Amino acid sequence: MAEKHWKSISVSRFPWEQEALDFMHAGFPAQDNYLAWSNFEFLADDGSINEVDTFVVGPPGAFLIEIKSRPGLVRGDQATWTWEHEGQRHTEDNPVLLANRKCKRLKSLLARQRAFRSLQVPFIEPIVFLSHSQARCQLEGSAANYVRLRDLEPEGGKPGRPGILAVIRRREGAGLKQFDSPPLNRPLIRAVAQAMEQAGFRPAQRSRRVGDFTLQQLLFESPTGSFQDWLARHVAYEKTTRRARIYMVGRQATSEDRAVLRTAAEREFKVLERLDHPGVVRADVPTECEYGPVLFLRADPEAQRLDHFLQSQGASLSVDHRLDILRQVADVVRYAHGKRVIHRSLSPQCILMKPDVRGTLAVQVFNWQTGIRLPGVPRPTVRASRLRSTRANFSKTPHSSSLPPKP
Repeated sequence: MAEKHWKSISVSRFPWEQEALDFMHAGFPAQDNYLAWSNFEFLADDGSINEVDTFVVGPPGAFLIEIKSRPGLVRGDQATWTWEHEGQRHTEDNPVLLANRKCKRLKSLLARQRAFRSLQVPFIEPIVFLSHSQARCQLEGSAANYVRLRDLEPEGGKPGRPGILAVIRRREGAGLKQFDSPPLNRPLIRAVAQAMEQAGFRPAQRSRRVGDFTLQQLLFESPTGSFQDWLARHVAYEKTTRRARIYMVGRQATSEDRAVLRTAAEREFKVLERLDHPGVVRADVPTECEYGPVLFLRADPEAQRLDHFLQSQGASLSVDHRLDILRQVADVVRYAHGKRVIHRSLSPQCILMKPDVRGTLAVQVFNWQTGIRLPGVPRPTVRASRLRSTRANFSKTPHSSSLPPKP
């Protein structure tokens, strides 16, 4: 296949990801109406940082391919996936959702290029490629849409298995609508290639510097498009990490818009400054970077969101463990209310679980950006009184807070 049909914007820094790219590259159609770009990133109109593993365009359609290289069995639904391998479980948000947002942002960016002044950008569809040879997929129903494994050829009487290459070559995959004729013709494919050149996509960054930290991995993206959380590591002290919350500044944002976002970051910091409790994730003074205002949260990178924790280990939690989690959350809320601070959006997605130095479960509450500070002298409220009563009842219940054995 001519290299001009597959453009590697940069080489992957992860061997497993590069191996998946090599697999797709080896089976890519050697035709001039099939084009691919791998390992690039772009800043979307909303200010978000978007890393793209592979973008493919050809007669069967336009596909943004997200690579997941975990081994083991994956189950889940439209919201979350859980991987099981060698007795360990890992839960994460359904990657199809983030890939779909990237598709919309990429389409919007291409639509602004000169190549599409008189043409309409083709619909870009998300595909999650489970590239590990030991990956097994047990997603069912709509949760299996846009998810593909490796292609397997028939061997020894065993039937073959269409996978990621079947999507690229023939548009064969769950969730992909079939067309009576190829949806993309040569003029449209050439327009996509021209728009990609005009947009000037840059290589995926090995390190994005924000103050004394480098952004390394996207941890979470707000569904409302207001911020992204990244794992950030100190440039001089590698063991020092932060959860960098970037308040995204849109392409057409005015100075007033940026000021509003700066105020939001400062507001969250000031709320956290009032709360000195081990169950509250603390923060450093907010700063600015090219992407927008940044708030560095002192969250443990090994901590797991409560909804993910319950998905992966909930079945092994005893009643005592569940009560202990509730007691710790109630204690944080009681403390915050005593400081005249209300969270206002407390949910399992706003609670982190981690083992402490004694090996017991510790709860930390974060995402206070919607919290408010009440004026006046602190005084008991009905809600706070009820929480104190609930906490007292929990404390009467004997329990062991040691971690349950991993399933």
